[in-house]
Amino acid sequence: MVTIGQIKERFLSEAFGSRLMDNTLRGFWCEYMLAEALGQECQTVGLGWNLWDLQIGKATASFPERIRIQVKNSAKTQPWNTRTQRLSETSFKLDWRKKPDYFDRDFPNVQCETEGFMCDLFILCHHAEEDFTTSDHRDPTQWEFYLLPTRGVHSAITPAELDSLRRAIATGANRSSTIRRPTTLNRGIRGRPAIEALSISELSLNLIRASF
Repeated sequence: MVTIGQIKERFLSEAFGSRLMDNTLRGFWCEYMLAEALGQECQTVGLGWNLWDLQIGKATASFPERIRIQVKNSAKTQPWNTRTQRLSETSFKLDWRKKPDYFDRDFPNVQCETEGFMCDLFILCHHAEEDFTTSDHRDPTQWEFYLLPTRGVHSAITPAELDSLRRAIATGANRSSTIRRPTTLNRGIRGRPAIEALSISELSLNLIRASF
């Protein structure tokens, strides 16, 4: 008789047993890695078609009592490039979108804007290791993290970007996006604020709250 324990053990062993993960599995890993680093106050809420991945505070609250976080990840080493050892270009797409019709039905009493980034903060997870023999997506110490607030005086989104994103929605698009690349994040190009990479040990709830 197959048991729940056997299924869990096999899934964890096969899904996360290799050093390099595909994009889907790596996304889940990054969400839980960040939640563990930030502690019990940080909830994983990304399952079930929610619009954000992590949440600090009650779902029915609003900012700043509730902080919604979207987690993005990108890695230079990919499992499909193991043989060629070709490095991937890393970048992050930040989506501005309309609130989908299902949201109010599936998440009653949860406040959410009718259009926007659907989060208060992006955390960009960058795996910069280039050596395929040592690269391990599971290792938190091999990741670097960028905090990009979408609101407040320290917003990482420029007024020009916001205008462009809003115009795209106004002309009928369901979503539009702006791109961030690790190679330019710490330089702050095009009027954007410079953002320094953080290690896993530097992340904390106090740092998250102070980022706005």
